[in-house]
Amino acid sequence: MRRPGLDPTLVREQFFLLAHDETKHMRPRLHVPSLAAGLAGATVMDLLISQRVTVESGTVVPDWFQRETTGDPVTDDVLALIMEKAPGPALPVLIRAAAPGLYERTTAALVHKGVMVEGPPRRFRKREYEIADEGVAVRVRAKVGYRIDGRDAPTPEADCLCALVAVLGLHSALVRGTRSQVDPLLQRVVRGLPERARATGHPVGHAPAVAAAVLGVVQDMATSAM
Repeated sequence: MRRPGLDPTLVREQFFLLAHDETKHMRPRLHVPSLAAGLAGATVMDLLISQRVTVESGTVVPDWFQRETTGDPVTDDVLALIMEKAPGPALPVLIRAAAPGLYERTTAALVHKGVMVEGPPRRFRKREYEIADEGVAVRVRAKVGYRIDGRDAPTPEADCLCALVAVLGLHSALVRGTRSQVDPLLQRVVRGLPERARATGHPVGHAPAVAAAVLGVVQDMATSAM
């Protein structure tokens, strides 16, 4: 059973829930390689929010003076990739390097936290998962929906999720209308993010650049598969 108070707080885990249909055995709304690229971008956004990295001229630059762990093993591993060599990797290079295995590791983390549960094993079929409490997915969806409706004030997590939803075409997951109706609302939030962050010098203002890099990697994968 899910323990109370364990709604995901990481952008990566919240994005994972948005990218799955909880009413259909957590079926992915995207091809898994594209979803993994989104998870990699979301992890970089988590590092921006915690001020462990920034982005300079398309390069992800860590704060070399902070050496403590982030408290999340997946995020720590992506941070280690960034810190392998100064000044740091270019955004697309990092997303490609970090994406493999992120889908499986995020699934395992959400199962461990009790947000998802494993379904019964089935012969000749991949194991399915269920969300332990649909209210968790509803709250994540509402976080983004209320943000674009103007009902909630800006938060780094909600604004980062808006950027990922916009570039990866997850508009329908918000249950707010058609893509043509929802996209201008998402774009308004994303366009305003750098200016809001600039007032305090917070690195989360680079989240739109991360989202754009995710889109570029996904488009490159689609082209190479043709």
